[in-house]
Amino acid sequence: MAANGRVEPGSHYPLVADAGSCISQHGFKITTRKLPILKAEPIEQMTKNLGIAPPEMIFGDNLVSIDHESGWGVQFNTYDALDRVDKTGGSMLQVAHSREWQSTREKKHEGITEVVKPFDWSYSTDYKGTLRSASPPFETTTTPIPLELLKRPDPILFFDEVVLYEDEMADNGITMYSCKVRVMPARLLLLCRFFMRLDNVLLRIRDTRVYVEFGTGEVIREYVAKEEKYEVVRQKLASRGQDVPAQLRDPSNIHNLLPVVDKSLERLLVRLFSTSHLLSASQATPKSYHQTSPPAKPATKGNLNGVSPERRESGSPSLATPGLSIAKELHKRVPSVTETYVAYGVCEKLVKECARQADYTIPQAHEKNVEIPKTKDGEDLGVGTGWWFETLGLTPTFNTWAQITFLHMYLLTCRLRCFPPTHAPVWHQHLIDHFFYMAEDRMATTHNIAARYTRSKYLKDLFVQWRGLMAGYDEGIVRGDAVLATAVWRNIFKADEKVDFRGVGEIVSYIRGVLKGLDELADESISGGEVVFGDPESERAGVLQKSRMMIDSAREGKEPAKAAQL
Repeated sequence: MAANGRVEPGSHYPLVADAGSCISQHGFKITTRKLPILKAEPIEQMTKNLGIAPPEMIFGDNLVSIDHESGWGVQFNTYDALDRVDKTGGSMLQVAHSREWQSTREKKHEGITEVVKPFDWSYSTDYKGTLRSASPPFETTTTPIPLELLKRPDPILFFDEVVLYEDEMADNGITMYSCKVRVMPARLLLLCRFFMRLDNVLLRIRDTRVYVEFGTGEVIREYVAKEEKYEVVRQKLASRGQDVPAQLRDPSNIHNLLPVVDKSLERLLVRLFSTSHLLSASQATPKSYHQTSPPAKPATKGNLNGVSPERRESGSPSLATPGLSIAKELHKRVPSVTETYVAYGVCEKLVKECARQADYTIPQAHEKNVEIPKTKDGEDLGVGTGWWFETLGLTPTFNTWAQITFLHMYLLTCRLRCFPPTHAPVWHQHLIDHFFYMAEDRMATTHNIAARYTRSKYLKDLFVQWRGLMAGYDEGIVRGDAVLATAVWRNIFKADEKVDFRGVGEIVSYIRGVLKGLDELADESISGGEVVFGDPESERAGVLQKSRMMIDSAREGKEPAKAAQL
């Protein structure tokens, strides 16, 4: 019997010339293969190797695999799935059900005894996939698959459904093993499901889920087995007034009605390594969106934009993201395919940097029977550190976090507007999308806002604020610092008349400095996510200096007075 383990030399699963469909993401290659039902000769060979008669419809060449460039890989194929079927017929539970099933059908089908073989005639399997021989083993864990990340409306880059085998059990039910895989820009989920419906006897579902987080190399495998008596499920469906026969044909309609009889949770970390050594010197250097880029100017001030001087060099590649270099090479050949994927990942990194400036926590959020403190306006009051809270004195709340994040997103948006018109909208849209994903996640996890309607209402309000903020800051950039200071005062300080306007001045000076710093960065640095913001602390000395215009005006006022005295 095949182990839920490794592909050993001489594995029986068939190899065919058809490579199937595949997609590669961050060093992971996801492959699916769908071919017709096996012909007589391969079926005879598989029967001989397995030692049992295969199901009526066997797709022996079909498979789903996930492989990483480090050598790790897991595969789901038909042969190994059937090799996990009990071939002894020694399971008392399965034998008991087969006798019950036979007794309910013996008057209608005289040859029913032929179905009851000396093996598990339902082809029930606990197959969890076959690991590559070089793969590290899974280890037991308590870390669940992060469902909140999977609920996000991320673009689906690749989806496929593959059936490995199916049998109608002599028209008395169905047994089937199938796989569904969906790949998003940052993660993937593979669901391999065994489903059996034995009419008037039993319903059984065995799910194996494989979750992969591309950025960290984390792989979580969850196995859940459920089963319940047919009549129990039928009564539950009937009590709801649903079409029972139709509901029983689809396992997704009934899986919540079946109790769990077995469950396991495993985890491993795939060894991630740089692929830059696979690139030639010309490939390893990211290309700018523009044909030529002027050399970077030396910084005239302190580290206003928080980007280290060595990162300001034009054309310097991002060593932390070698996959981006590969994607940009592909961009020259198939720009419509790769552009949005590159922008999606980089914008997620940029939004996280924007959100980091005024990050906060609420320690009481996950404590039972503990009330979260409130501000005078009824907002949840958190705990925050850094210049914006400790020096400027802002209150660590969701609204403060959103406004300061918006400010930094606006600064990035100004720089993204310098991208070619065919590229800028893609980057800008992903920047906005990632903020709203993050904002909704914070509402749910930090502020315990469970109602989707409530979160949607807040998100709509935030979008309106973003539109107004963009117009206000744009006007200030064009018309001058006084107008810009008004926009800062209105958005960040909530138009508080008691505000210390030295802080407002520091933020205005900070905005001007960051925009200048971003303008000096090459396009490839922006598209590589190489932006690290500082804080306005360094602007204080300049803000406290008297303006030259004020000094000159004072001198002009004194000179006429002296002349009058003479």
